[in-house]
Amino acid sequence: MPLPSGVSTPSNLTEILRVVVNTKQTGCLKVKDGDQEGCLAIENGIILSARVGTATGLPALFQFVGWREAKYDFTERAMPAEVSRDLAVYDPGVLITGIAFKLDEANLLHEAIPPLDAVLCYIGGEGLGSVEVTPADLGLLALADGRRTVREMAQKLNLNPVDVARNLARFRLAGVLEVADGPNSPGRPAKSVVVAA
Repeated sequence: MPLPSGVSTPSNLTEILRVVVNTKQTGCLKVKDGDQEGCLAIENGIILSARVGTATGLPALFQFVGWREAKYDFTERAMPAEVSRDLAVYDPGVLITGIAFKLDEANLLHEAIPPLDAVLCYIGGEGLGSVEVTPADLGLLALADGRRTVREMAQKLNLNPVDVARNLARFRLAGVLEVADGPNSPGRPAKSVVVAA
């Protein structure tokens, strides 16, 4: 069933693209999330291009993944000859699979964001090798000693608590941080973060 032209719907980007691609529609899919807006040009079910601000192509396409409250509006229309076709080199199914993978990844990361009053404990492990770590990250992990909340860590580093929680989510997914029972949890002691000289 084709996606009706001009219908705005809060849905999943992969579901909408599957409908548009499988029914070989031609038009513009506008994507809007708050003040952010972008579009996808599609011709006969082939995803031609994506644009968000100055970003185009794959970087623009994958920006839509992070838009958690996005609304979609598909308008049927012929694509002008001058429309960029930088995404047309990819099979639409491959692009949709990539978007689905990125959405799953983003959802896992979102679920791993600890509450601001959660106390985190660095437990170490091989998972740290799977995460890109900066010196600032090591300083943050050193504060995850099983006694400080996310909010207290952010305050100590003079950072935004929400940004700190998002950063810590990567380490929770890697399995090197866990939420402690409380500030004075009698659980296992936190391992110290060792920085190689």
